[in-house]
Amino acid sequence: MLTFICFLQVVLNGCTRLTDRGLSLIGRRCPELKQLEIKGCSGVTNGGIFELVTQCSSLEHLDVTGCHNITCINVTPQGVVEPDPVQSRQLYLQYLDMTDCYGLQDQGLKVIVKNCPQLLHLYLRRCINITDVGVKHVASYCLMLREVSVSDCIQITDFGMYELAKLGPNLRYLSVAKCDQISDAGIKQIAKHCYKLRYLNVRGCEAVSDDSMEVVARSCPRLRALDIGKCDVTDNGMKLISKNCPNLKKLSVKSCDMITDLGIQYIAYYCRGLQQLNIQDCQMTVEGYRTVKKFCRRCIIEHTNPGFF
Repeated sequence: MLTFICFLQVVLNGCTRLTDRGLSLIGRRCPELKQLEIKGCSGVTNGGIFELVTQCSSLEHLDVTGCHNITCINVTPQGVVEPDPVQSRQLYLQYLDMTDCYGLQDQGLKVIVKNCPQLLHLYLRRCINITDVGVKHVASYCLMLREVSVSDCIQITDFGMYELAKLGPNLRYLSVAKCDQISDAGIKQIAKHCYKLRYLNVRGCEAVSDDSMEVVARSCPRLRALDIGKCDVTDNGMKLISKNCPNLKKLSVKSCDMITDLGIQYIAYYCRGLQQLNIQDCQMTVEGYRTVKKFCRRCIIEHTNPGFF
């Protein structure tokens, strides 16, 4: 008689020949499965995910990065308009990564977050069809979210930030990198309400300036990592951040052409625990570089100036 090992974790990243049939088999044989990673498994569709999640009631961690055919995670059979309350249930997923799931749209995202109200970590990088409507669904159903990334979701605007701000102090990690419709207005709302933020990435949001950095600095003293690459931030913004966020560990000001030695010297003096600093394509001289080396001895500095060696 055949016996099967009941795995708690299955990693099948890059298995392009994996299909829905394989996922269904995993679901049947590993009902106690807690973690599944199938990055880049382009043969998997919504049907396979349905078979899996309805059989693995303990699933907590799901990574479907690059699975372009996954546009929804449902717990009711396709075509069922009014599901039987006995059959319809919520999932216990706490971690979901749908990076590069290009087909995901607002309606599919609504179904997902409605079925997964216990989500703590949600990553939607480069899900380019998601709009502020989808973000509103996220904030409405997943009230305990701690980490959210909508990087490169270019349709999201400040209105989406107003919705995410409703998550309040639960939100600790937010990345809106390259969401170029987001401005100071949206970031100020986030900072005011999500005051326990540890990580903020607004890289490429060129409408973000010192105006919102002042609110971030005064509202988010627990900030550990900040990426303002290519933003409209100046030395004054750096001064505000340095004096109010002394526990900063990671900072990127890549391509911030209005930040000079002065701004970086403020950071070096007040944030002496700094571990990583990206100053590529900035107007920094060897003087600023030496100041960082003097006060932040363990700091790894990324730069593009050969004269610093």
